[in-house]
Amino acid sequence: MVGYVAAFFLLALVLKSMSVGVVYAIWAGVGTAMVAVVSALFLGEAIEWPAWIGICLIVGGVVLVEAFSGGDADAVEG
Repeated sequence: MVGYVAAFFLLALVLKSMSVGVVYAIWAGVGTAMVAVVSALFLGEAIEWPAWIGICLIVGGVVLVEAFSGGDADAVEG
């Protein structure tokens, strides 16, 4: 319960400086990847190599979204 409260508190802080689309992409992508990694490390679940490739693609996608988001939530490109 404490983890959820902390996560939403930190999410609210981040939303003050970043656009919601970018933040949600990062939240969903990294959250999914972290659940898979934690389950493998701490719960002993087996993850096959295609799943590891998928996790790397998720993290890479998050990096690309962040790198090309522009950083200005109010700017409109035309």
